[in-house]
Amino acid sequence: MADISVVLRLVCQKFGITELNPLQEEAITSFVINKTDVFVNLPTGFGKSLINQALPLIFDVLLEAPGHIVAVISPLVNLMKDQVEKLTRIGIPAVTLSEIDEEKAMGVEKGVFSIVYGSPEAWLNIERWRKVLSSDLYFRKLCAIAVDEAHVIKQW
Repeated sequence: MADISVVLRLVCQKFGITELNPLQEEAITSFVINKTDVFVNLPTGFGKSLINQALPLIFDVLLEAPGHIVAVISPLVNLMKDQVEKLTRIGIPAVTLSEIDEEKAMGVEKGVFSIVYGSPEAWLNIERWRKVLSSDLYFRKLCAIAVDEAHVIKQW
C-alpha cells in the first residue's frame, strides 16, 4: 500500500496545485485512513469539492485497484456541469446525470466515470440510477457518496 503523503502529492499534481490546505488534507485523511464519515463546512472557494474529487485517484493508488467511483449528490445543475467540464479538462472522467445521452448512461452503469454527479431527484426517483448505486459494480467500486451544496436542499 502506498503512503498517504505520496498519494496526496499525486493529487496535487493531477489538480495542478502546489499543496492541499490543511483542512482538505485532514478531511481526506479522516475519510481514507481513519475510515470515518466526514462533514466539511467551509467558505465558498475553499476547495471543498476537491476533497471528494480526489477520492477515486486516492483509492485507486492506495488499494492498487483502478476504477473507483464517487457519486456526488448536488441540487445545482450548473455547478455540476462546471465541475464536469473542469474534471474532464484535467483527464478525470466525470459526468452529470442531468444531461446524459444513452452512451454516457451506459458508461455510468459500466463504471466508466470516476465522478458521477446527480441531483437528489435523479439518484432517488429514477429507477435506473437507484439500480446503479446498488449494483455489484458500484458495491465494489464506489468509494464515497458526497453531498454537495446541502444547504440549498429544502427537503430530504
